[in-house]
Amino acid sequence: MVPTDHPKRLLALVSFAGILALLSFALWPVFLISLGQEWGLSNTDIGFVSGAYFIGYLVATPILVGLTDRIDARLVFLGGCAFGGVGCLGFGILADGFWSASLTWALVGAGLAGTYMPGLQILNARLDDAARVRSVPWYTACFGIGTGASFAVMGTVLAFADWQIAAYLGAGGSVLAALLVLFQVRACPPAPVPASQKKRHPLDLRPAFRKPVALGYIFAYGTHTYELFAFRTWSFALLVFLAGRADGGFGIGAVTTIVSLITVTGMLASLLGARICLAYGRHRVIALIGATTALISLLVAFSLTGPVWLVVLGLWVYNGFIMLDSGALTTGTVEAGDRHDRGALLAVHSMIGFGGGALGGPVVGYVLDQAGGADMIGAWFYALLAMGAGSAIVFSIQRHFWRRMA
Repeated sequence: MVPTDHPKRLLALVSFAGILALLSFALWPVFLISLGQEWGLSNTDIGFVSGAYFIGYLVATPILVGLTDRIDARLVFLGGCAFGGVGCLGFGILADGFWSASLTWALVGAGLAGTYMPGLQILNARLDDAARVRSVPWYTACFGIGTGASFAVMGTVLAFADWQIAAYLGAGGSVLAALLVLFQVRACPPAPVPASQKKRHPLDLRPAFRKPVALGYIFAYGTHTYELFAFRTWSFALLVFLAGRADGGFGIGAVTTIVSLITVTGMLASLLGARICLAYGRHRVIALIGATTALISLLVAFSLTGPVWLVVLGLWVYNGFIMLDSGALTTGTVEAGDRHDRGALLAVHSMIGFGGGALGGPVVGYVLDQAGGADMIGAWFYALLAMGAGSAIVFSIQRHFWRRMA
């Protein structure tokens, strides 16, 4: 099969490679309950291991994403797959407690830094402006497919095998993603750098801080990602807790299916949000989504004492609203940049975004510990409020730009 730059085929190919690279994503969220007990970790410790993934992403992003302004993003993607594969192997072989798990899981997060935004840059470098605007929401929405598929695979492994097998499967996903991009994506030199920008170091991220509108999207993305990854870190554990409360209970298989469907269907919400933004104005729509999502988190928290089916439905709706502005925020950052500095903007976008992601897991774990533990319904009430605070801040930031540009 000959490599192609046809827009739709290229989008499908790079998106599928990104999905494969994400196979390891749910390894820790799915196994955190059993490994936390085995290793004697508190909920705060568990949250910090989750946050290590995003710290690895945060540290690697300025190097790996910033370099896409100067070298072919395809090469960076291959390097990211190498980080992810080695991190998964290290987790499977070496992890036996807090520090070893945190360090190897951080390396897996660094792998995501080399595949997620560089994958987007593969598309940006090979598509014209119109195709790029159409493609960005689809590509970012595939993050939801990848994470949902990861929950399905890792949940199945939890039911029938062990966490080490899960780690080796994650490494295999990185290898397959690398092979796909290596043999099916054409090499493409980076865009020529304007004379005014030639002295800028490829890791100089200052162009992003000269664009106030871009920063508005970037900081909103940070609080959005805080909430999103807090939800994805702890939703499996919350559903296991709810399963124990249900009449007759329901097993790990049902929890795995529910979490996978909740995560995958979030992709549709991301695409819908992007379309609504094009029709009614990006800042206004994102602000309204933020306010509504924060309210939904409060309603779900109050529903925890009700029927389990109602809580599950509420969590499904809550995840959908969290995802509504995901693609729209990234598209806003892309549109605010120029071709020669888009890598710098996306690097800052990722750093601040996944910096928020690094805080989500530990904050919710700390709240659970302080409120009585993950086996207390009242603790989950406050955990959901801590998650919803992210969307409240999104509303505040985007409302400022909406009013300023009205």
